[in-house]
Amino acid sequence: MDRLSFTFACALLLLAERLSHYHVAATPERYWAQAFPNTRIPDVIGSRFRPVPSELLRMGSGNRDPRFFYSDFSKENHDPRETTLFLEKDLKLGMNKILYFRKSEFSCASPFLSREDADAIPFSSAELPHILQRFSFSPASSEAVEVGVTLKWCESLEVGEKCVTSLEAMIDYATPSAQDHNITLLHTSISKASELQAYTATNVQRVPTKPSSTGCHNLPYPYAVYYCHSIGEGRIYEVSLKGEDGSTVEAIASCHGHTKNFEPFPIWFQALPAGKKADQNNYACHFLPDTHIIWASV
Repeated sequence: MDRLSFTFACALLLLAERLSHYHVAATPERYWAQAFPNTRIPDVIGSRFRPVPSELLRMGSGNRDPRFFYSDFSKENHDPRETTLFLEKDLKLGMNKILYFRKSEFSCASPFLSREDADAIPFSSAELPHILQRFSFSPASSEAVEVGVTLKWCESLEVGEKCVTSLEAMIDYATPSAQDHNITLLHTSISKASELQAYTATNVQRVPTKPSSTGCHNLPYPYAVYYCHSIGEGRIYEVSLKGEDGSTVEAIASCHGHTKNFEPFPIWFQALPAGKKADQNNYACHFLPDTHIIWASV
């Protein structure tokens, strides 16, 4: 083999090796391992790598697709006794609030697709009929309405906000540079499903996050889609709660200087109790559902 042929053969082998490595790495699990080699994938993410078994797809409440976690998050279904927003000054040891923590069934959760698969699926309001057809949703179904709302919301975002359709895209958003990989993932953990009840705070700890920290909120869609944004001057707390029935919740509380950007979450989620107002001295706080994730830069 002459020198030129040898060089060409080596180049082909190197290219093949790189392509092979990319193919192996182009999975959510491998991408995570490369980004966070010393951090185990939390269950809130890892449990969503598997597709939902077909026999479960129509076993949700009211024959609704169980992948749509918060289909009952409406003003009509909200109990007026439930605490939704409260002021940061109230967030302290012994705080007592009426709360309902919905424990998600992650075996039915909308799954994470690989970036390659997610990018191959249209994600725009203009393509709504094709999206509904792809996932076998009737145009008149509640799921079709929620898909449309999610798409319109994602198309209305301001600069810096983003809807991500894969774990790889979420990692890229939360870690835009190598310096941002010092990340702690925070999410609410619920010991067992329970009804609306009083909870008492047994421990309150503020997390010292940087403004570059990211909040990602699960949106209703047949595969995992998250609305992500930087926390900025928001404040994050880890709060241990004990319910009247003895159940416990390790909750993440997010506090904001204003509430105007709480859409697309329900209208009732944007209102503080009468006579109370959020400002730079009195942040408005709420507890995150167990599917939402804080990527805390520390």
